[in-house]
Amino acid sequence: MAERPISIGDLIEMEGNFAIVEEIGTRCTRIRTAANVHILVPNSSFLEKNITNWTLSDQLIRSNVTVGVVYGSPLREVKRLLIKAVSTHNKIILKPEPFVLFNDFGDNALVFNVYFWITMEHIMDRRTIESDVRFLIDDLFRQANIIIAFPQRDVHLDTTKPIEIRMLNPNGDR
Repeated sequence: MAERPISIGDLIEMEGNFAIVEEIGTRCTRIRTAANVHILVPNSSFLEKNITNWTLSDQLIRSNVTVGVVYGSPLREVKRLLIKAVSTHNKIILKPEPFVLFNDFGDNALVFNVYFWITMEHIMDRRTIESDVRFLIDDLFRQANIIIAFPQRDVHLDTTKPIEIRMLNPNGDR
């Protein structure tokens, strides 16, 4: 703890909990989760477990949102609309500039990631801003008739001969 991996006011993530550090004692640290639950954490846990300190050096955090669009979508327009979605949000920092990566030719979608920077002042800032961006993307895509993909499967049946159906008992016998 002498290295000061955490300080009062830091936003941390520990074992799936997002929390703010409220008090650092000699034996334990008190954190408050986003659900307003206080947890007393032995100081040794900060050295023995993986802790994400979202605000250790500053409050500037790069975030991203992933979206998949159907095959055949106008990809350059998808990129333009993703940049527009993040550029219009008042809590997203425009320097460094947001950027889009065409991530993958997925099974069910053409997958994109839009990356952007935010200032994280409160526990829920990142999640709230990411949610807002998803709403903006959905609105912009609907206006442009771009369809957000969903998992689907094509099933092809050979109809040149009758389909054989067998009834089995629960133990697998006929």
